[in-house]
Amino acid sequence: MFYIKKLAKMIFSIFLIGTLSFLLLEMIPGDPASAILGVESTPEDIELLREALGLNKSLIVRYLTWGKGVLAGDFGNSFKYSEPVVDLILKRLPLTLEIALISIGIVFLVSVPLSFLLYKIKNKHVKKIGDFMIGVFISVPSFWLGIIFMFVFGVILRWFSVGYNNTFASLILPCVVIAIPNIGIITSYIKSNLEYEMREEYIKYLYVNGLKMKWLNLYILKNSILPVVPLIGIMIIDLITGIVIIEQIFSIPGIGRLLITSVVTRDIPLIQGLIFYTSVVLVLINFIIDILYSIIDPRIRGGE
Repeated sequence: MFYIKKLAKMIFSIFLIGTLSFLLLEMIPGDPASAILGVESTPEDIELLREALGLNKSLIVRYLTWGKGVLAGDFGNSFKYSEPVVDLILKRLPLTLEIALISIGIVFLVSVPLSFLLYKIKNKHVKKIGDFMIGVFISVPSFWLGIIFMFVFGVILRWFSVGYNNTFASLILPCVVIAIPNIGIITSYIKSNLEYEMREEYIKYLYVNGLKMKWLNLYILKNSILPVVPLIGIMIIDLITGIVIIEQIFSIPGIGRLLITSVVTRDIPLIQGLIFYTSVVLVLINFIIDILYSIIDPRIRGGE
């Protein structure tokens, strides 16, 4: 029953996201046909284009047509590129996913050992400096960090390319910029959980019974990371929103840059397709995380 409820919520969320994205974009003032043809276009040309794009039909007819196309995996053609929206998204999606996966890898490779390091520090002054740095990591805006890193490591030191040049090395700098705020968030949570777990009775029992410290640390780490699992969904949402900005700064031809272009040109089919695709990906990821979390901790299925 737990899994059926989660599946039903996921399907309803996808339906609601699709409907709201369609209606909100339809309510935006302005005429896409006028935006495409420009200010020097004649009313006759605008009307012909509106008819060709199906913009002269009623809202309900357009919604039903769009919904039918979505179920068939067809979001129509882009106004700007004159290509199927699905093809445009699939061309850009792999690069954006690559950036997201590299960023997530950096976050966990840094956060777990950093959490243990900060937890083990006994000096109060050093501990305060560590907590301050975590706060800075969390608070710093990614777009500002991207500009600073580009200037320092790209222009002054020339260690990295200032823009994307179709190589893996050119992705390192934007991935680090995206990862830094999330490193602060995950490190803060794991560190707090480590402090909580260390005060638990089972840790005292295992320690008194002679369990080696390296095995004891594994127990503590496992139970400290468990509450962080639900945050992965939030982190992925933050990654996707951060990628939109970072892709523009570093000239990366991914989903984020495509979204900005589609908004500027009022390419409604492309905007709807991008919003729907990214939202569905987020809903699916959250669904998978909920299922995994319920498997790792069976108490979740019982509502404990």
